[in-house]
Amino acid sequence: MKNKFFLWLSLLITLSIVLYSCRNEDFAKAETDPQRNNANFFKHQSDIYSKAGVDYINILEAYNKETDFLSTMPDQRGIPIWDKMQIFDAEGATGLMIPLSYDNETLSSILFANLDEKNSVLNVKNYDNSILKNLVYNTEIDIKARTQMFYTFMYVDHQTFGTESFTGIPYDMFDGDQHQENSNTYGRVWLNDFKSPSNPHYDTSKMTIMVDICVTSWHCKEGKSWKNCDKCGTCLSYSCTTIGSGTFDDPIYSPGTGTSPGSGGGGGGSPSPEGIPPVDPCTQSGMPFYRIAPQCAGNNGGGNLDDEELLPPQSPCETLTKAKQDSKVNNALEELKSKTLLKQEYTYEISRKYNNSTQDYDYDTNLKIGDGFSVVVSTGEYIKGNAHNHPSDGVRIPSVGDIMWMKICKENIAPSKAVAYNIIVCSNPINPNDTTKANIYAIATDDYDSIASKIDEMLNRSDLAGKSYDEKRQKLLDEDDRYYAGINENSTELEIKFLQKYGSFGLGLYKFDKTTNKWTKLTYDGNIITLTPCE
Repeated sequence: MKNKFFLWLSLLITLSIVLYSCRNEDFAKAETDPQRNNANFFKHQSDIYSKAGVDYINILEAYNKETDFLSTMPDQRGIPIWDKMQIFDAEGATGLMIPLSYDNETLSSILFANLDEKNSVLNVKNYDNSILKNLVYNTEIDIKARTQMFYTFMYVDHQTFGTESFTGIPYDMFDGDQHQENSNTYGRVWLNDFKSPSNPHYDTSKMTIMVDICVTSWHCKEGKSWKNCDKCGTCLSYSCTTIGSGTFDDPIYSPGTGTSPGSGGGGGGSPSPEGIPPVDPCTQSGMPFYRIAPQCAGNNGGGNLDDEELLPPQSPCETLTKAKQDSKVNNALEELKSKTLLKQEYTYEISRKYNNSTQDYDYDTNLKIGDGFSVVVSTGEYIKGNAHNHPSDGVRIPSVGDIMWMKICKENIAPSKAVAYNIIVCSNPINPNDTTKANIYAIATDDYDSIASKIDEMLNRSDLAGKSYDEKRQKLLDEDDRYYAGINENSTELEIKFLQKYGSFGLGLYKFDKTTNKWTKLTYDGNIITLTPCE
């Protein structure tokens, strides 16, 4: 009977230390030119890494001199972290699990070593993350074996680096369709509070050491992180049991083709595409496929707020295009067109967060109604920008106040690399009473350091000394009004004047083209305005 993943989550992790009846190594053939200095592989302090007078590292070093197993290991980069070596003594045998890493931050492989009661090496075997992935994603291999090996890696990763959040768990390791109910698209899980291993015993028939390990698991509803979980009692499970497993020569570890994982170069045959989660955006190149990056895995199990941190950064064009395509944002912009006839400012705060289930962004808008030209707009967390109207008697181009707000938005944005923007809807000078022809401008951050420097330079002017921030802002707005005086009926002149004054502020000026249905970036070289459509 297959043991489903959530049962394993809440009940146990069983670690098998595989023993072999023969002495022949069956590593996948590795490159003979290692990317590490093998002379340093066994360096250690004997008094620290020995147990009951037995220096297992010296024993393995001597065994390597006989067999040269280091040269045939799949992992040719990792160096042992000897102080995290797991030692399991049972009557008649001892098993070692040795974590290897090439960056001292991630697990590159596990070296299994097995000794008899006289401390003679029976066998060593090395499994790296590539072999693990081939094994656990091959649905022709018994789920019991695949789950047990996956948990072995997660346990060792936890013991070595304290990792608790994992991803990439195959769907068939879940309990039925639990992954769909939980919207756990990427197969994530949080394992916490591993108890000390107990009851190690040597199964002579299967040549296996079996170890019981109790674990707490969190599985919040709707795929929420523990940070955002309602912490109901059903979200927490804790229990223990013992489950045995065969050696890797046992049929349950072999797919239907009869290929044994780790033999040849195949590591268990080809993974089945069915039931394999999509690549988690919270994994990074060079990390194990099951490891959630720290930016996503904070707050004990992650938080969707930070998932965007692992995605490629968007350009201002991409950011504005994506926002305009969203129905909530587009509806807000249409509503603001009618407000351009009024002498009051309306602002929609625009928030955006990444949705793991849809692998896309969710937008929301929140209306704030101002008093004349003044309106209080929030910043921070999911807020990436705002959209507002300029009243009928206001300037028909982004103002210095819009730039100042965008600077504050960028300072408080999450993730920090996201683009901050400010969308301005203002009447068309040619047809000011036809709201359908209202102009839509946007400013977006290109270079925050430049924006911050320029704004601070204005605020620190000697003639503004002693004034509050609001007083300084109002004086700068008044200067803007005088600067644009007499050209408020000419959009092209307004655009040129804006770019002459603020074009070096590390921001971009954009205008929405209703004909092409695209944002267009405006730049000015001193002679003409160049229009570059966003693609």
